[in-house]
Amino acid sequence: MILRFSIPAAVSLLITAIYNIVDRIFVGNYNGTSALAGLSVCFPLSFMMVAFALMCSAGGATFFSLFSGQNDTDSMNRSFGNAFVMVCFFEIALTILLLLLPDFLLNIFGVTKTSYPYAISYYKIVALGCLFQGLSMLFCDFVRVSGKPFLGMCVTAIGAVANIALDALFIILFDWGVVGAAAATVTGQILSALFGACLVFGKKTQVQISKSIFHLDKRLCAQILSCGFCFWVSQISMGFISLVYNSQLGKYGGDIAISVYAVVSSIMTFVIMPASGISQGIQPILGNNYGSGNHKRVMDTLWLATLFSVTVTCFIWLIVMILPKQILAAFGGTQEMFQIGVTGLRINFCITPLLGFVMLATTFFQSINRPNPSTIITLLRQVVFLVPFIYLFPVFFGINGIFIAQPISDGLATLLSLFLIFKEQKRMSL
Repeated sequence: MILRFSIPAAVSLLITAIYNIVDRIFVGNYNGTSALAGLSVCFPLSFMMVAFALMCSAGGATFFSLFSGQNDTDSMNRSFGNAFVMVCFFEIALTILLLLLPDFLLNIFGVTKTSYPYAISYYKIVALGCLFQGLSMLFCDFVRVSGKPFLGMCVTAIGAVANIALDALFIILFDWGVVGAAAATVTGQILSALFGACLVFGKKTQVQISKSIFHLDKRLCAQILSCGFCFWVSQISMGFISLVYNSQLGKYGGDIAISVYAVVSSIMTFVIMPASGISQGIQPILGNNYGSGNHKRVMDTLWLATLFSVTVTCFIWLIVMILPKQILAAFGGTQEMFQIGVTGLRINFCITPLLGFVMLATTFFQSINRPNPSTIITLLRQVVFLVPFIYLFPVFFGINGIFIAQPISDGLATLLSLFLIFKEQKRMSL
């Protein structure tokens, strides 16, 4: 069952990773280092979009699974309706905010003079895709927890395939540069959202659509937001961290170093996607079994998923460790990028397989409606541990110190996750 749910989710997320990486490969190869730095500077945008979408969709999907275990059909439907309304509200508000404050936010993001023309062009178009990005994630999550993981994968895949094809058309053939990359991204998001809407509103899932399910229930909305808050924290933290990285890398290495981080963050996304997929795959299993009181099956699922996650992640991790130069070359890497990036990639990814367990831990607590431990793990790993390290280590180790910060933070988060899970396992066995 874990594999049946996890494989489509992992493939879906891998496609999403490719989705983001392809923009950078095309731009890096056809438009140069400054253009690639411009895309990297805008990377926090995607975290902001995903943060609000995940808070509502993951929280809503969790309660959908919990209510499913209790055979409460009415509450299952209201979980979707309330999550849908909140996604629309948050993403439209985010679009307005982004369009009102482009220069202010780009300066916060760490834009440089040379990358600004590329960044602002990309930013203004991608900001228009917030709603479609949010809805595609919402539909994907609810299709998946309705017991149709393959169709959930297709929601993402349709947009990704369209994005890749349009990247080639707009950037290579039409020579639109970063504008083409942004247009391809938003078009892919629109297609994903439309396909997901056809599935959910076309009665292809367990969601039963009626006007009443879209009436906001304050108590249910608060529960959904509370349960999904750790995902909001995670995404906003990653966006914030990308700002810190851009600032420090710009200080120690300029546009070349920021371009290296664009590659590092892209590959990091790609490496952890299988672990993310397994995390998403076990979420309905954990929620359903916890809702029905089968605690032993909940823990068995977690530990078996951990074995799968670490094993799969190790294969991709080995490729990164053995072939860092070839990976940088795929993004249009220059000799200057190789000098910083080869060592940087290896340092940054040295303990990445352990990260799969940390991701499972946050999903575990979120799935059993205990969001506080998830939030604690996420905040400590991505902010409290990492940010001071990014500023402190370069003082002693130069630019490589910036890349050392991530693995040390991940190691500390792994120890914390083990402690909290063993504590929770003991509580459930009482």
